[in-house]
Amino acid sequence: MPKPTIFLIAPAMESPERNRAFGIKLPLLGYPAISLPMIAAITPETFTVRLVDCTFEEVPHDEPCDLALIVGQTHHMPSAYKISDALLKRGVTTILGGMHVTALPEEGLRHADAIILHEGESVWAQILNDFTAGKLQTTYAGTPVDLATLPPIRRDLFKQKFYHPGEIIETTRGCPVGCKFCAVKDFFGSKFRTRPPEAIKKELLDLFGPRPPQAKWKLWLAKHWHKDIPYFIEHRLLYVMDSNFISEPAHARAVLQVLKECDIRWYGHASFNLIRDPELLDLMAESGCMSMNIGFESLNQANINNMGKIPNKVDQYAECIKALHDRDIGVMGTFIVGFDEDTPEVFAELADFILENQLETAFTLIMTPLPGTALFHQMERENRITSKDWGDYEHGTVTFIPQKMTARELHQGMRHVWKRVYSLKGIWQRILRKPRIRPFFFLPVNLGFRKCTKIIASEKVWPTPKT
Repeated sequence: MPKPTIFLIAPAMESPERNRAFGIKLPLLGYPAISLPMIAAITPETFTVRLVDCTFEEVPHDEPCDLALIVGQTHHMPSAYKISDALLKRGVTTILGGMHVTALPEEGLRHADAIILHEGESVWAQILNDFTAGKLQTTYAGTPVDLATLPPIRRDLFKQKFYHPGEIIETTRGCPVGCKFCAVKDFFGSKFRTRPPEAIKKELLDLFGPRPPQAKWKLWLAKHWHKDIPYFIEHRLLYVMDSNFISEPAHARAVLQVLKECDIRWYGHASFNLIRDPELLDLMAESGCMSMNIGFESLNQANINNMGKIPNKVDQYAECIKALHDRDIGVMGTFIVGFDEDTPEVFAELADFILENQLETAFTLIMTPLPGTALFHQMERENRITSKDWGDYEHGTVTFIPQKMTARELHQGMRHVWKRVYSLKGIWQRILRKPRIRPFFFLPVNLGFRKCTKIIASEKVWPTPKT
């Protein structure tokens, strides 16, 4: 008797052009989502599992499938629902999960046999047992999973041609802060959970092995160009995808020691709090950290306070960037425009700040009231949400009524920042002038974002609001 087949599906945006802008495989970047290969890792061998990444491939509707799990973000949901509806018509049992479905469960149930709320790993075994017994329930409420119980993800399911060389790992979950625009705390919980450093070390050693002997030509490149070059040649690159790598400093130190011992190069995400611990920054540099993505969010302290991101201090942003640069660590800054205190002047101020402080990359996104967030509930009460077409919730479309500017000004202003930052002059100013933090890494990444900018600024792809 053949094994039942499970499709684990990561949907993409319905618009191929928008998908190319925000789902693009950038040079030296581009990793798969980690949730589905983790589900695959805890699936018994009595099932055949296939991972489908719709950013790069179509769902194989002509192939046998018994059970499908579809997990996407809000802007993926129109596509996710269509995929699920099509599979249902074929007689495939479908399940939907993720933050959007957790926020709007009744909507999800209109398009699937069952839904998963919160973390799926804690209920996946029960789901498979119920499916096998023909007793699938409609709703499964996941609970925060103990990360020590999770195995490494199923990397063998990745189609390597879709992704750039490098690996991805998760070391923590949870967030105690709870910004108004973010659903991470509601989905993963406010308690910060950590994965044992010894488990991380074993996984990394299994992935990378010991550092190979260095040929003379690699030693020459390391000496005359940059010490990281051999690591790129050897594909000893890691993306730590935690929302905030340093939330638990003691754990972060232990993991940094592991990363140092494994002799790799890596980058990840951290909060502004890292500026308060110079010794942690030193260890980060010693561990092979190439770059940190920091959610600066806004240059207006009133916006920071209103959103509840208490650790951020705007007057210390430049100091934070310099502290990382002084340790040869690049800064990938994230900013949001459209907060209630933002005026049309914010766009020039933001572009000036990014260029003057030479951020290696900067993601400037339009504030989006994602379902389930405090921001969404606030804007619903104020009757400010103008669209519930979830395909527009990709942080490039204005879906609400701004307070101190028009939707048109917000749309054009966000694109103004991208155009200045990723102009050839902007790239030269940030990447090729001193201190020149890892230009061999950041220059191709910036040229990739320059291509994205052309799509983001396209009137055909993202028409400007009339008012």
